Amino acid sequence: MKKGLKYTLVSLGSLVVLAGVGLGIMYVVSPYKVKRWVGIASSYSDVFVDRLKGQPYTRGGYDGIDVSKHNGVIKWKEIAKNKRIKFVYIRATHGKGYVDRHYRRNIRLARKYGLKVGSYHLMSAGSSVTAQFRDFQKLVKKGEQDLIPVLDVEEKGIQGRWKGRQLQDSIQVFADLVKKHYGKYPIIYSNESFYNKEMGAKFNRYYLFIANYNSRQPSIDGRGKCNIWQYSETGHLHGIGERVDLSRFMNGTTIKDLML
Repeated sequence: MKKGLKYTLVSLGSLVVLAGVGLGIMYVVSPYKVKRWVGIASSYSDVFVDRLKGQPYTRGGYDGIDVSKHNGVIKWKEIAKNKRIKFVYIRATHGKGYVDRHYRRNIRLARKYGLKVGSYHLMSAGSSVTAQFRDFQKLVKKGEQDLIPVLDVEEKGIQGRWKGRQLQDSIQVFADLVKKHYGKYPIIYSNESFYNKEMGAKFNRYYLFIANYNSRQPSIDGRGKCNIWQYSETGHLHGIGERVDLSRFMNGTTIKDLML
């Protein structure tokens, strides 16, 4: 649930176009002049680029995926043809004031082609929890969601600023706000070691979405259980031109359990 800036170089006859994908910036270089255009990301971002062309597709073992702008422009019609995919989680927001620029397109087209979709927020220790939730609530419309929202809590987002009780209290505030607005507590996403170290038994009653890229399934301390195992971050699916996170249901969990 991550990643960064990429550049694409395209030759158009005598023109060379250098595009900073993700910044909405394009440079057009000709023998005569150089121009910098800003604010065209919405049109440029509709271009599908398969950076994994020629590499084999992941054959199976997964039940769902999660995506963000880092997965590039997605061909949702092709994804919907993949009958292995029972759920899709789409990044909506990160911290306060950051909206994933592909979110509206992703949620609209994934729903259009009949996929079961939900949205996730990547928590940050850099701003208030209530402000983060307001951004999420404003963007993520209840009527557009099939699945319970996910709260993504990762060490890189917390950056050591919140630990133990402070982190747990912050998660609880966000979770209570989700319950009040959407009707259910969020699914908690984290990696195995960070969850066991910093969150522990306090959230074991929640549905847990746990990342562990080893060959063994996640182990949750106490009486908690992993409901969704994100077992790979290097999947390759037809319709997505970048590596994608792959997950599978665990411990008897089904799509019915995730429904909002």
